[in-house]
Amino acid sequence: MCLCELLIWMSYMHIDKLKQFLSGPLPGESAHSLMEPSVRFTGINMPDPKAARASSVLILFYQKNGRWFIPFIQRPVYDGVHSGQISFPGGKCEEGDADYFFTAIRETHEEIGIPPEKIKYLGALTPIYIPNSNFFVYPQVGWTDEVPAFVPDPLEVEEIIEVSVDLLLNRINTKSFTRKLNGNVISAPYYDADGKKIWGATAMMLSEMLEILRKLPE
Repeated sequence: MCLCELLIWMSYMHIDKLKQFLSGPLPGESAHSLMEPSVRFTGINMPDPKAARASSVLILFYQKNGRWFIPFIQRPVYDGVHSGQISFPGGKCEEGDADYFFTAIRETHEEIGIPPEKIKYLGALTPIYIPNSNFFVYPQVGWTDEVPAFVPDPLEVEEIIEVSVDLLLNRINTKSFTRKLNGNVISAPYYDADGKKIWGATAMMLSEMLEILRKLPE
């Protein structure tokens, strides 16, 4: 077996095992809490979660040069609650979406150009409520066996950030900061991705994903 075939074989082994773990009990809120900011709502009037809209994001795995990566997007600066933030590709559920995975891959295609048929379903993580935008987010997990040819939507994506799973799993890259936001002093843990801060709800969802990955055999 050549090196290329060996890497593909190992990839499928890890993917199958990851799919098994995603179908079992999830770490959920205990994993979320590891990366939860001290203040989650920075607005004025707390929204009603019962009126929250549904949305979905995609945590997408792919291999490049023998390493696993996950793509993130940095939002443009605009007049909104998620201005300039780093997140997973995704967005709100639309009428006609078959399920949360459909929403995630549709939005991923719109935002970073990956064709939906290239993405394979692995499972889903624990839903999380985002009070600032009044969304319930349903994180989906998928993978592609090709290195993506990214085509960012300039209206929704300032930059695509490819982050290796090795970097995210290395606890030395988990740090914290304190800042003032809308009159609130926030202390928050974050993942340092080569100088990019992944924090907030994205970090909380990512924390659950990483806790699952840490259970996988070497």
